[in-house]
Amino acid sequence: MLSDRELLKLAQESELISPFNQEYCEGATINLTLSPIAKQYSSDEPITLGMEISDQHYKMINLETDDFVIEPTKSVLIQTNEFLKIPSNMTGRIYERYSVKSLGLLISPAHYLNPGYRGKISLLAVNTTTVPIRLVPGIKICQLGLFKLESEPLKPYEKQNPKYMDAQNVSISKLHLDEEIQEFLRSKGLNNVSDNMVRDLGDYLMSHIKKSAKNLAAIAKEELNKLD
Repeated sequence: MLSDRELLKLAQESELISPFNQEYCEGATINLTLSPIAKQYSSDEPITLGMEISDQHYKMINLETDDFVIEPTKSVLIQTNEFLKIPSNMTGRIYERYSVKSLGLLISPAHYLNPGYRGKISLLAVNTTTVPIRLVPGIKICQLGLFKLESEPLKPYEKQNPKYMDAQNVSISKLHLDEEIQEFLRSKGLNNVSDNMVRDLGDYLMSHIKKSAKNLAAIAKEELNKLD
């Protein structure tokens, strides 16, 4: 994990973080601040994993002008003011601030940033208390830590399915764009997952897992035969 000395050097010599406040770099993390824009799920439509969710399911919130609080047990998608460029030989982790967590506001625990990711960071904020919580834009909401990889990755983020690359706005889920789900939809000649096809999708994904396991076992067996 990089120290503040290494983080400062990286931020000053590259475009690691913008805007960058040197005073927010301490110990082994850089504090990130809360953007004024948030999104909250406002539809009565139940959510099925794999189903496309659009911006129409959300209401946009401007924390600078709207009279908005997170009600007890409710959640909201928030975003950092800062735009990050994670080096391709590193990963990023987002950590909660105890000062925020101790007030009952849970911020995306164990949030991971891929090697080579670029963009602002969208996070889920959950009110775990019994009273409303009001968000204040500009407040230090979480912390960024960086970890150096021992080797260059075979598939940095840009070579994966980079659904959230270069994000400037609060990102809603793009789970439906996972390649396995898109393959299933193409095989059915459909555009979206519906409730009545959940079982079929589950069967398809499980068969995909079993097929991959069989292929891996066959490769392992072939390698063992070569050793014999």
